[in-house]
Amino acid sequence: MLKLTKFDTREALMQGAAQHLADALTDAIGRRGAACAVLSGGGTPAPAYRALAALPLEWPKITFGLVDERFVPLSNPASNESMIATTLAPAFAAGAQLKPMYFAADTVERAADFADVLYEHLHIDIALMGMGADGHTASWFAGSADAALDPATTRSVIAVHAPQAQGSAERLTLTRKAVARAGRLLLLITGTDKLARLEQALTQQDAPAAALFAPGMPPVEVFWAA
Repeated sequence: MLKLTKFDTREALMQGAAQHLADALTDAIGRRGAACAVLSGGGTPAPAYRALAALPLEWPKITFGLVDERFVPLSNPASNESMIATTLAPAFAAGAQLKPMYFAADTVERAADFADVLYEHLHIDIALMGMGADGHTASWFAGSADAALDPATTRSVIAVHAPQAQGSAERLTLTRKAVARAGRLLLLITGTDKLARLEQALTQQDAPAAALFAPGMPPVEVFWAA
């Protein structure tokens, strides 16, 4: 059954997502003295990150990573790392850390090798996921996600070539195996069209986002506003 929390406004949605992230991070610090969240890029979650950065958390004990990244430098407007660094700037100024996923390598595959080493032992307490209108999540795109979704993979980060992807066709993404290590998942979506697409994906298993709800994955909470 879909665990769906509906918010009256998008502003309330972003505040709710920020508080949910903060609660997960605070809980992890209480249990093990440190916390880690991996975050999605794009325009949708940016207000939630700004709201999170304004909260009084124990920032030196918190590490952030990326769910996925375009194979572009930080100077490129499409860079997820750049967006996260900007929206969470007060948190990083207060001592939080950010694990990059992009590396300036000759190929996206080589960059993924560097990122895989960095992420393979990352303890993920919560992953904030998004979903595109086509039903993709992370950089798991239909027709390009087989390797990333393969339950037998030994990798945490993999290169993806997705011609239909916006910003850059060459991507780096966490694998399903890596996302499965998270303590919990928060799927943040907006608009009636995306909610309908998610419900269709779960019924027909026709979109990569359905993999988040597969057996063996952490519990998924869906936060939504029209």
